[in-house]
Amino acid sequence: MSEQENNSAIKVAKGVRETVNQDGAVLLDIEQGLCFSLNPVGTKIWEMVKDGQSQDEIADALEKEFPLPRTQLVGDICDFLQQLERMRLVGQQPLALDKRGFLSRLVARNRSA
Repeated sequence: MSEQENNSAIKVAKGVRETVNQDGAVLLDIEQGLCFSLNPVGTKIWEMVKDGQSQDEIADALEKEFPLPRTQLVGDICDFLQQLERMRLVGQQPLALDKRGFLSRLVARNRSA
């Protein structure tokens, strides 16, 4: 990620819902129909993403809590955020690939089958 990407806010995808407890979080992407689980550290990062914090701000917060070299923290955070992006849970822009509603997409999918 470039320095500009490190300082820009990451956006949570529109269809993601969550449940958080002391053991971590469960994310449900209602648009994909998929469920994901996060450990407590992943949940901390998720919460900061939801609060609109940049990658650098997340690293600053975690650096106070974990005695790790900053380069390792930044690399781990970057890897985690890239994984969330690959799963279409976050992104720089709204992640709606198709502006039509769920039922419209379903009907269109059935017609083409």
